[in-house]
Amino acid sequence: MKFVNTSIIAAAAATVAMAGGSAIAMEKVLNTVTALQPTNIIAKSYLQTFVAPVNKAGKGIVKVKYVGGQEVVPPRKAAAALKRGQFDLLSAPTAYYIGTVPEGYGLLASNQGPRILRKNGGFALLQKIYKQKAGSHLLAWGESMTSYHMYLHKKPKMGKNGLPDLNGYKMRATGTYRPLFRALGATTINIKSSEVITAIQRGTVDGYGFTDVSVVAIGLDKVTKYRIMPNFYQTNNVLTVNLNTWDSLTKKQKDFLNAQAVKYETTSVKFVEKGRLAEEKVLRKSGVKDVVLKGDVAAKYLSIAHGEIWKELKKRSKFHDQLKPLLYIDGKANRQVEIGRKLDEKR
Repeated sequence: MKFVNTSIIAAAAATVAMAGGSAIAMEKVLNTVTALQPTNIIAKSYLQTFVAPVNKAGKGIVKVKYVGGQEVVPPRKAAAALKRGQFDLLSAPTAYYIGTVPEGYGLLASNQGPRILRKNGGFALLQKIYKQKAGSHLLAWGESMTSYHMYLHKKPKMGKNGLPDLNGYKMRATGTYRPLFRALGATTINIKSSEVITAIQRGTVDGYGFTDVSVVAIGLDKVTKYRIMPNFYQTNNVLTVNLNTWDSLTKKQKDFLNAQAVKYETTSVKFVEKGRLAEEKVLRKSGVKDVVLKGDVAAKYLSIAHGEIWKELKKRSKFHDQLKPLLYIDGKANRQVEIGRKLDEKR
């Protein structure tokens, strides 16, 4: 009769358990928040083209846990909450904390994309700026070809120069739209995107600035009657990481997240464009009418929009002269208004 050495079995079992436990312990769980409503397609894009792929490919390395959006922290306080370590990852338009990182203006008016910025040193410079000013690590610039429109509840007055005359208009605006709207004569009001419908119904605002997608997703098509064309800017929605969290990651974990970030910068553009095309059909059915500026008037409108942004950046940032040549090439068409809305698929 053979005797089994139970102490050896127990030791072996303990070793297996420890190995399994260490594998689990090596997986870093990162809590994430979106500054936009979860119904907004940009927030959906982040969850589906970054969070989901990371969790699928990162088992045993990194897991991202979505804890919520504006109900967790007000969007304008989200960057400060990230810096304090309230959570680990933040997906948010820099417009919500433009006072802290005015260089976010540069992304708005850029006619370059993240692929180019990662090659020409622009992204590395922005990472330095985010670390210094926001106390966070810039990981990705997502949904970069999403652009913006001016939306109105009442028919716009047109000035002698052919441009919308917003004198007497009250416009909901973040840092993204404020320079343009004020240049056209409007009074600007800061309110959350989730409050715009009520504000229009009560007459608190006459219109708003918003992306070219998600107007339908959050119900704004119900109170929107006019959309000014052409579209302008490109979104400055970025993904940032709490500095202590980033520093605590292993090289393997950082390399993995960096690789996923680069993929996200392309897949997110495609995801949002698909949603934009679907929403466009709904906007038509809702009766939203386009006020189309053409020729020299359209060029002047875009010149004011982009010119005001660069003026703001120059006024607010010592990095203006370094950043602008990396973000903007004179004579190159704006990525967000190119014919056919071509996607940057050469990444």
